[in-house]
Amino acid sequence: MKQKIFLFIILSLVITTISKPKDSTTDLKDRYIVFFLENTSVYQADHENSGKDANTSYTFVGELPQIFGPIRQDEQYKYAFGLPGPMLLTQSVTEMQDEVNMAFDIAEKYNVPVYFQLDDCTNYTTEFGNGANPKFYENPDWCEWVSFPKDGEQWGGQSNGRLPYFWFNWGAWIHSEAFPCFESPGFQNFVTSQMKNGVLDPLVDRYNKLVNQGKEYLFAGMAIGWETHIPDYSSNNTLLNVDPNNLPVNVLQGDTMKSWEATEYGYNSLYRLGYNTYNLQALYKVIHDYSELLAKKAYEAGIPKQKIFTHMLGIMSSDTNLHTTFAPPIWAAVNKYSIPGFTLSPITCPYNLNRLVSDIKSADSTQNYFAAVEAYAYGVDSSFAQAYKYFNDMFSHGAALVSVFGWGRENPNSPFAVSHSPSNPFVRAAKIWMNPSADTALATEWNFSYANGTDGWQLAHSLSGSIVKNALRLHITGADPYINSPYGLNVDASKYKFIRLTMKNNTSDTTAKFYW
Repeated sequence: MKQKIFLFIILSLVITTISKPKDSTTDLKDRYIVFFLENTSVYQADHENSGKDANTSYTFVGELPQIFGPIRQDEQYKYAFGLPGPMLLTQSVTEMQDEVNMAFDIAEKYNVPVYFQLDDCTNYTTEFGNGANPKFYENPDWCEWVSFPKDGEQWGGQSNGRLPYFWFNWGAWIHSEAFPCFESPGFQNFVTSQMKNGVLDPLVDRYNKLVNQGKEYLFAGMAIGWETHIPDYSSNNTLLNVDPNNLPVNVLQGDTMKSWEATEYGYNSLYRLGYNTYNLQALYKVIHDYSELLAKKAYEAGIPKQKIFTHMLGIMSSDTNLHTTFAPPIWAAVNKYSIPGFTLSPITCPYNLNRLVSDIKSADSTQNYFAAVEAYAYGVDSSFAQAYKYFNDMFSHGAALVSVFGWGRENPNSPFAVSHSPSNPFVRAAKIWMNPSADTALATEWNFSYANGTDGWQLAHSLSGSIVKNALRLHITGADPYINSPYGLNVDASKYKFIRLTMKNNTSDTTAKFYW
């Protein structure tokens, strides 16, 4: 068969309409893009808007319908606002109940779904409330150790004079008092009691009322953990790279990590399981079982599985050489009561979606979904095509939810801050998924400057293609060849009346057809 070659050069606006990519997860009724209000309390969510390039005439939540249009109840893809907390380890039951009820009040006020990010272990802040009682870190039996108990010690490391701190670096090193022991029955009882009384009781009540009103979509879901892990400051954790000769300094208090803290944690959990040597695989299972415990509590309280998400680092999907409890294997996030959720970021937490999905399937062949419960625009927002490809990759691989951090009270100069401007490529790409009839004519030209992609165009049938000198060069490989335009365009013809397309044909054929 004679090979045919078409060279398409797009000079101006090309308008065609395509549907969203098909995948194997069409049974999920609602899928969400969550604009996460990090560092933002429920009180601030509806009383100020300090987001980058935000329209301050509206509150954080009130601005979302102005950008993305009203929620389309019958559309599978919806936007939501996300809140940090409730904080299971630091807030009182009353503080958590107030947050849940206020958040649902806001969701109903604006008809914008709400998403919660529970903190199950990091206990890094009391900004959202500090009334928890008791304080888990005051009981060594409830906290992690850096060694097994020695003669004369009631708990491992007692001779060091205090519990090991939980050190973390979110731009600078700081620490909190201690890290919880997931295997401790006392701690398990404390955290599940906090969760039931402070979160699940009011949440299930509000959710059931929404179900009765046909508005269950207003609850986007909840992550039942926040990067659930066990600390590791040893040389095995190549992600943190703690230097024993130059130990981290707390920028707030000025104290330095002790040399005995610069090691693996988890010895209390191992001690309770009967181990007398460090066992990495056993601790992976501890992390899994603790996360499953919280997911099960939420599920049994009446929260549907598709609205419960675990949360761990997803970096093991791209770096299988890691051997640290700081970044557990993918299977640790998988259980039958929830959708596995991960931190996924091309800059700070690289991932491989094919391996992620494969590892999830290996752990549970019935699990069709995952969630990017902590994700960032940083690294995927330099162009409309790049941002669209990001969402396309996520959803076509089975993402039930993509949470966009950087939308809240992020420093506007931070590379992680997401611009709220309607012209922001990331915002425009997100809008496509939630509103197929959105006016997307701002994407007026394709210059095909990406050497490894077709700038969003889909080679639908009997074609192969490549980018040559900023042009899309197509090779016809069979009968009935056709391509689909990117981004699901559906442009208002009353505003945009002209279409210009230029095509150069390198064959003797004289006919081409266009449909829109």
